[in-house]
Amino acid sequence: MKKVITSCLMFSFVILLTAGAFAQPQAKMMRGKGMAHRSPVRILHILKMHQKELNITDSQLEEIKNLVFSFEEKMIKMRSTSSLQRLEIGKLLQDRENQDYEKIKAALSSASNIQNDMFIERLKLRKGIENILTPEQRDAIKAMQKDRLRGRRGFQRGERFQRFPRFQFRKRIR
Repeated sequence: MKKVITSCLMFSFVILLTAGAFAQPQAKMMRGKGMAHRSPVRILHILKMHQKELNITDSQLEEIKNLVFSFEEKMIKMRSTSSLQRLEIGKLLQDRENQDYEKIKAALSSASNIQNDMFIERLKLRKGIENILTPEQRDAIKAMQKDRLRGRRGFQRGERFQRFPRFQFRKRIR
């Protein structure tokens, strides 16, 4: 009897351990941040992967690489400034008895300006990359993005009903 119980416990323990290995990543980890927060180094990597398809020259890649890394340096500085600004806002909000609303407003305004500057830098990077690429290359990239999005959505309009006829709407019989 002890052997049966022990073997059942061991089997359930092994099942519990292996279940964690096959678990899906949490939705929080998978959630995208949108195009504005996509890493430019990743974009550079994608351009390198599709260099032959897009007819991107080595000099164009080198220009984009320099642009991306200078952008990343600026962003590191801006993020550190933003973190310091958040810390300052936290300090100002801690003192509940003697809150100086003008200082809080100035700190919030400064933090907002930093975020705005970061967004503008992203737009400048995007425009800089567009200026380096030819119109044909830009069109090819847009086509690749559309194909990728089309594959992501799953069913296209009406396609679901063609694949699975039981989901078709039937007319009501009165």
